[in-house]
Amino acid sequence: RTPTDEELQRVVALAHAEEADGKKWEESIRRAFQAILCSPKFLFRVELDERPQSPEIRPLDEFSLASRMSYFLWSSMPDDELLDLAERGELTSCLDEQVQRMLADPKAQTLAENFLPQWLQIQRLQRSAPDPEKFPDFDEHLRQAMLNETKLFFASVMDEDRSIFDLLDADYTFLNDSLARLYGIQDVDAQSDGKESARDSNFRRVVLEGRRRGGLLTQASVLTVTSNPTRTSPVKRGRWVLEQLLGEPPPPPPPNVPELPEHDQSTATTLRQKLEIHSADPTCANCHAKMDAIGFALEHYDAIGAYREMDGTAEIDAVGKFADGTTFEGAEGLKSVLMENKALFSRGLTEKMLIYALGRGLQYYDRSIVSRIVEAMADDRYKFSALIRAIVKSEPFRTRRSEPTRQLETNPKE
Repeated sequence: RTPTDEELQRVVALAHAEEADGKKWEESIRRAFQAILCSPKFLFRVELDERPQSPEIRPLDEFSLASRMSYFLWSSMPDDELLDLAERGELTSCLDEQVQRMLADPKAQTLAENFLPQWLQIQRLQRSAPDPEKFPDFDEHLRQAMLNETKLFFASVMDEDRSIFDLLDADYTFLNDSLARLYGIQDVDAQSDGKESARDSNFRRVVLEGRRRGGLLTQASVLTVTSNPTRTSPVKRGRWVLEQLLGEPPPPPPPNVPELPEHDQSTATTLRQKLEIHSADPTCANCHAKMDAIGFALEHYDAIGAYREMDGTAEIDAVGKFADGTTFEGAEGLKSVLMENKALFSRGLTEKMLIYALGRGLQYYDRSIVSRIVEAMADDRYKFSALIRAIVKSEPFRTRRSEPTRQLETNPKE
């Protein structure tokens, strides 16, 4: 932002004082620069406010708005155009145009680098350690390929301004040779639509047949971080869908509930049978009914995301059933159920993106804002850019207020 006269004169006075003390001009300017670089207003993102303690809602100044936009979409400081508009007081009046410009800028790829891993929790893939005896194909190259696929896929939805529901179900993805082998696709070039990834020349954009793959649910990065080292985990996968995609995390488990043992002596022969016995406790049944149904539908994918028909010697049972009687089978059926309930995913994604944009958790008074953002997306066919525009134009993003300071209560008798 433009410095105030008082800020400028303070630094100039310091330089003059250094000269008056016998320092050379260069040394005086060096001390002035040191003062600038040590200023909290340089070191931190400060939103200037004449009433910092006021609980009233008030608009941000134009420079603070420019910073919020740039750190939201670019993870960096505003560029000259944003600063020029802010200086002229014209930024608020052209938010739509600036959002479109900023999304088209290569710097917007920081959303795929920063927001995406936080949203999907796939940064945990860096610490995942699938059992090398059971999954010998998993190595560092495959680990990185898993991450790249998800980032490239998310970036394509953003770059092409596709519907947010393409994140759930799409007819394409990005693969390199090692990931294609994991997915059972023999020839990447034969399946490719002829487009190289602009961000990684080793990856091709591949057209998918059927709905076995396509969308975030069936990508190896997600399937691996929601598994155990030796086997899949329907509970983890179900919880991940509820929490990360739908914004409806289940309550924490009751105390003293043991984990499902890796090796048990029960008569159950399949993971599904063991889990059904494990979750038969009435105190656990309600939450497990939601999580397990979702997780069972993804059981065709092993702990690193490879498709399978058998779990050892047992045939996979990928049927899920909710308490209301809704039944679905496999990832295809699960995706269909989610697509039929678009309000859940659109609201869940809106909440996650709004948290990222504001840098704070959501409060009860943000619920109506989330609803209005979802409505604005629906009016524009749920385009990715519609989500970003609605967030930038929302009241929490463009305004601020201070939480009232709690006063310590004193007891006059003490």
